[in-house]
Amino acid sequence: MIRVEQLWKSYGKRPVLHGISFHLAAGERMALVGPNGSGKTTLLRCLLGLVHAEGSLRIHDRDPLREHAEAQRRVAYVPQRAPALPVPVGELVTFWSVQRGQPKERLLAATHALGLDVPQLWGQLFPALSGGMQQKLLAAMALASDCPVMLLDEPTANLDPQARAAFFDALSQRSPAPTVVLSSHRLEELRHLVDRVLVLREGRIAFDDRLDAFLADPALAAAAG
Repeated sequence: MIRVEQLWKSYGKRPVLHGISFHLAAGERMALVGPNGSGKTTLLRCLLGLVHAEGSLRIHDRDPLREHAEAQRRVAYVPQRAPALPVPVGELVTFWSVQRGQPKERLLAATHALGLDVPQLWGQLFPALSGGMQQKLLAAMALASDCPVMLLDEPTANLDPQARAAFFDALSQRSPAPTVVLSSHRLEELRHLVDRVLVLREGRIAFDDRLDAFLADPALAAAAG
């Protein structure tokens, strides 16, 4: 489902990723962990086809950079910080429905499950919403999509405990199970959502193994705190 082979990326003379390689099978869920500056965001941007890097990268047998539109149809993304989209909420919902080929009602049900009443916000500009409301809408967009791949960058950072639990529950019930790459510092997210952990340090893979092995090593688990 996701194949990364010898991925190298530099910004100017500053190397960020040093020959990263890993494979994710369909339905596998992997956490991406590491300190700030370790290369997590750059790796996610490569997976999204937003930046060019040397090496080989395939998502669902598509190159996310050279076949961007085709690859993105297979990917749902929740960013850590919501983009400042200067459009009303209703227009954003309609755009999602057209782009994903899904009825609006499907998204409205997902937002309701996260505690967000979208019809009451229909005419409000997206940037005028609180951070929690923005995150709920973006998370619901990912959950309501039929995409086989989900890229999640601190997806519950601004969610209240009830919405966070609802997000965990909705993701666990997705069928067929999506392939997930989750960047997070929250151990509770790792325990709920992933079965494998990849730790980046200074752009290199420092650990790539099962979740239980990661949690059993206090030094590694501290990387998620």
